[in-house]
Amino acid sequence: MEANRERTISLLVTLVNLWLWANGSSLGQPCTMVGPSCVFDSLNLSSDGLQRLRAFGRGAAPLNQINVKKLITPYPDGIMLQLVSEFVNEVVFERYYERVLRIPANAMLADLTLRHAPETQLILVGAPNAQLVSLEITGSGIRSITDEFRKLHQLQFLILDEGSLETLSLDPFANSTRITNLMFTYNRIRQLIPSRNASLVLPIVDLLLGYNRLETINGDFFRPLRNLSFVTFEGNRIQRVEGRPLVLPQLTMISFVQNQLTQLDVSQWQVPKLREIFLDTNNLTRIPVGIERLPSLITLVVENNLLTAVDLRRFDGWSNLGKIDLTGNRIRNVLVSGTGRVRLPNLQQLHLVNNQLSTIEFGRWDFPELSTLTLAYNRLRQLPDLFRLFPKLWRVVAVHNPLLCRNVRRLQQHIMNFKVNVDTNFFGVPCTTNATFTLPTGREICCVE
Repeated sequence: MEANRERTISLLVTLVNLWLWANGSSLGQPCTMVGPSCVFDSLNLSSDGLQRLRAFGRGAAPLNQINVKKLITPYPDGIMLQLVSEFVNEVVFERYYERVLRIPANAMLADLTLRHAPETQLILVGAPNAQLVSLEITGSGIRSITDEFRKLHQLQFLILDEGSLETLSLDPFANSTRITNLMFTYNRIRQLIPSRNASLVLPIVDLLLGYNRLETINGDFFRPLRNLSFVTFEGNRIQRVEGRPLVLPQLTMISFVQNQLTQLDVSQWQVPKLREIFLDTNNLTRIPVGIERLPSLITLVVENNLLTAVDLRRFDGWSNLGKIDLTGNRIRNVLVSGTGRVRLPNLQQLHLVNNQLSTIEFGRWDFPELSTLTLAYNRLRQLPDLFRLFPKLWRVVAVHNPLLCRNVRRLQQHIMNFKVNVDTNFFGVPCTTNATFTLPTGREICCVE
């Protein structure tokens, strides 16, 4: 920015530490109080802006926020940030107009946020910075993570959201020994570039890559992420996972929701702590190969895919599995291969809504903890007494099935106790079935003769 050039910026500054200057003219009340904030309609750093901030520093000990509606400054952005860091350690620009964001080495800022920065294409760090902990930029033109980030030694949280990122490499974070959270959602990332540094290890715990343009995932990219616990890829175009198998010893949750996977083999993944895997809205025709080799898995969601059959024998004896969601597939058969029953000792929820099931071998299920069973929108004509088969069951949802009237009458008490949901003539909406019967409570139940 050239000297004396004025730039109007909406600036929100959160105060954590105020430097109480002993020598500075008192200007009385420097701003208007709005709740906990001291609001400046205009602040001109080329005239009395600094003195007004000093006055605020004297009298605002109980306060924690400055809101500047219009900031006028003759200083380049780096110098301006260095100046205001004498008063605050967090700065938020509601709008930022510069092409380059300069982060000074000796500014005492811990948090810097640019909430709308469409013209920003580059970040420059003059020298190693040991103060900045959190950097958040929304809506920028930044296309890649450059080696400038090697100078941000204390960075822990980086958010580049709704921007223009096209590639992602972890190498620029080699000197960020405290980095734990990366969020790059709603960008244009097409490629995850594996590190060339075989010894690189990063302390990243959360990695959010949702709503980008990824078509493949290379397992080599994740080699430095031995502490990764939470990773999301929802809303991409991922068709396959290639390269080396995932080796993520601390991973607890992974999401591939809304992608284009047709198959997935997890048999070689080394993810001993993985508890939840979400595969909603893909093109899978079978449950992932090797899924039963994930010993800590509690939640398996394969909703809205193209499954036509499921063999529960694959899960036999799986002691941790608590929830299976197969809603919105084309399943005609939930079978149990081999002989005997299949035992899932801790399964609590099983969701089979919106499939093509006409019969189910409930008698071959040994699910002692099952509490919720959803069967809505299928082709079932009758149900056994599920509450006798599963002693802890408290809820069955079976609406939109062509249940026979004689079968529904046998379930009458459970229906009256609201433990079984079936089709009801509700609020004057007529039944779509060919028969009805009325409960002692007056509710009219829809059924098929």
